[in-house]
Amino acid sequence: MAKQIILASASPRRCELMREAGFDFKVVPANVDETIPQELADKPAEAAVFLAELKARAIAAKQGDCAVTIVAADTIVAIDGLMLGKPADEQEAFDMLRRLSGRRHTVYTGVAIDDCSFCESTEVVFHELTDAQIHAYIATGEPSDKAGAYGIQGRGMLLVRRIEGDFYNVMGLPISRVAQVLQNAPLSEGNAARCKGGIADLLTIMTRLRRECPWDKEQTHESIRVNVIEEAYEVADAIDNANPVELCEELGDLLLQVVFHAEMAREQGHFDFTAVCRGICDKLIYRHPHIYAAGGATTTDKVLQTWEALKAQSKGDVTAADRLESVPKALPALMRGEKVGKRAASAGFDFENVEQIIGCAESELNELKLAILHKNEGEIEAEFGDVLFSCCNLGRFLRKNCEKALTQSINRFIIRFRELEDNLILSGKSFGEFSASELDELWQSAKKKVAHHAQ
Repeated sequence: MAKQIILASASPRRCELMREAGFDFKVVPANVDETIPQELADKPAEAAVFLAELKARAIAAKQGDCAVTIVAADTIVAIDGLMLGKPADEQEAFDMLRRLSGRRHTVYTGVAIDDCSFCESTEVVFHELTDAQIHAYIATGEPSDKAGAYGIQGRGMLLVRRIEGDFYNVMGLPISRVAQVLQNAPLSEGNAARCKGGIADLLTIMTRLRRECPWDKEQTHESIRVNVIEEAYEVADAIDNANPVELCEELGDLLLQVVFHAEMAREQGHFDFTAVCRGICDKLIYRHPHIYAAGGATTTDKVLQTWEALKAQSKGDVTAADRLESVPKALPALMRGEKVGKRAASAGFDFENVEQIIGCAESELNELKLAILHKNEGEIEAEFGDVLFSCCNLGRFLRKNCEKALTQSINRFIIRFRELEDNLILSGKSFGEFSASELDELWQSAKKKVAHHAQ
């Protein structure tokens, strides 16, 4: 039998949203002291969750041993580092609306559902308001019981110029996420086995880990930065291994990194997982005009050209040099070199044929030899880099992926080295017992043997 749902709020807006979502619930208002602790005075997201959890605990204490699911929520409007609650009187309402006039602010709604707590944030931009418009709105009576002194579902909708995020969150309850949690059964020690494995469960688990696990609580974007890179490479390995079971697992590990970073950003009031999803959805629609608008691209090459042009436009790249500089510096150097060379070529700066690139590579190699001859460490490093970059351009011109080619070469080296070492072990000798020419002869033999097995 499903547990009874109790909404710990008398807010008409929250009641309406719960009813519209099809939930059968009982309203039990939570009368608590909504004073925000000093340590949360500049943390609106955490403060909203604190108040929601406070309300949930107050209702839970009255239920005794009754099996119920409690939904509690609290909404805070924040701007200029200030948190705006419900105005005490008309003057405070006027001051709040005057502060919001013509500007962007953030609406935070903290939600507590049993052991699951989270906060949804939405960006709202107001029109420029005259004093007369503000007084006229206050006269409607709407501001009196609303955070930030306005309600987007009433006459307050006329104050809003733009909204970025969950509309219903501004009403006081991010009903879509609440429904996901309720329908998937929020996780706790007692019902973890009921996890259905959806994104709502993953978000719930991550929120709880950040709140209760000592290690997870200590992490920052910087401390787990490398994890994103490592997990991405493990996904690539699984693809190369053609192992669907491994790929499924590694994609989950990579998704965890996205959720982890989104949760930390949510706590800081910057964005949340919903904003991440919304951003990529908007980007895909924008960069596929041939699907969602009259873009006209009918071939793969035209699709890629359109993608790159729209990408440059959205990032504000004006010149070709801007496009080169926008290639992420954190990319592996070979991959970055390929992308930079490709963007320079698209601007019209490229070689005419492969012979020119080979000649360039040979020239750079000669300059490296000269730097080595002069024993100039700075020049040696610079010229060595030029040799590598010329190889990137050669790979690009040959339509060969530099990272893949080098990876395969390294793999072949390891296989050949193992064959060579196995032969040495059988002979009872070590590397040091052979001359350079003898080792080279053994190496060539190992190469041939490995190549023969590969055939």
